[in-house]
Amino acid sequence: MPLYHYHALDSHSKKHKGVIEAQGEKEAKIKLRDRGLMVTQLSTKVKVSSKENLKSEALVTFTFQLSQLVNAGVPLYQSLVTIEEQNHRERYHRILLSLCDQIKGGSSLSESMKAYPDSFSKLYSSMIAAGEASGNLGLVLERLTELLSKQQKLKGEITTSMIYPGVLAIFSLLVIGLLLGFVVPSIEGIFVDRKLNNFTRFVLGMSHFFRDWWWVYIPLIFCGVGFVVWQFYTEKGREKIEKLLMRVPVVKTLIIQAALTRFSRTMATLQQGGLTIIESLRMSRAVLNNRLLEREVAEAEQKIMEGSSLSQELKQSRYIPSIVPTMLAIGEETGKSVTMLHSIADMYESSLEKTLGRLVALAQPVILIVMGGIIGLVMLAILLPLSDIASFTGSP
Repeated sequence: MPLYHYHALDSHSKKHKGVIEAQGEKEAKIKLRDRGLMVTQLSTKVKVSSKENLKSEALVTFTFQLSQLVNAGVPLYQSLVTIEEQNHRERYHRILLSLCDQIKGGSSLSESMKAYPDSFSKLYSSMIAAGEASGNLGLVLERLTELLSKQQKLKGEITTSMIYPGVLAIFSLLVIGLLLGFVVPSIEGIFVDRKLNNFTRFVLGMSHFFRDWWWVYIPLIFCGVGFVVWQFYTEKGREKIEKLLMRVPVVKTLIIQAALTRFSRTMATLQQGGLTIIESLRMSRAVLNNRLLEREVAEAEQKIMEGSSLSQELKQSRYIPSIVPTMLAIGEETGKSVTMLHSIADMYESSLEKTLGRLVALAQPVILIVMGGIIGLVMLAILLPLSDIASFTGSP
């Protein structure tokens, strides 16, 4: 439905402004009149911008607050109004206001959320729909809060682990660049008309290349990075990059551990919410964020529809560790698949934390050793001619 930006006055002549969703201006004015507001200005509003979406911590907070209010027995509409009033100055306020309007108009919460796919994913709205159908909306909201919190924590751990090595690597490149671009040229004059060894000539040549040809290699670097980013946003390009990354031992381990953590946690939450295994698989494979793993899960989904089991199909996977289908088989036999999926998620979350810790601990000395080695070689290239007194005295 179209969005309308309004300015209005209440019965005490107090000014109000905000956004309302309606089929037309007439309906918008009626809705505002029902709230006891007299419209002074009404104009159409463009679609929601990316900055106005409910994302990350804001979505977790919204889900948590809504679960607390619903479980406390507060009616859904009143719960949403309470949250909307508390977040009146937030950028995503108009989404909360729209949800309130649609619920008041008779729409279900899941249908209202589908109008904002950038804020509420298909997985999120499907879970809400399952909760509404089963009458356990409060419980589903609790599980969604837990799932979103775990996903946010996982994302934060990965990002935090990459920050320090990344900053250190950039700093190292800057130091090396300053050394070759400014330090070496500033002392090059002392070697004029002197016979130099091959190593020193190579370092001086690198310095000349670094200074004289920056207009060539800097654009090439930016073009190369841009090409890789562009490839990542194309189906074939992203698959090629993912295949390449899956051949790098440590990176492959990180990708699989992170993907299985998200997949298992999401599968367990969806099945707890009342969705079938096929529906759960169809939605959970999207959180893998890896085309190769998604394709294997999609193939498993087809086989399950033909009568197979998830554990049996995942045994055929080239990338999923054998312990995963083994644990799933036990869960299927004992009727505790959901519990086993949570156990798999916990196991790989713990493994991922350890792998990230080891990677960060290893990356720091490696970067420092490489930077120190390059600086040492440059200094050695400078000192070698200085130690050759004969080259400066003119002696044979």
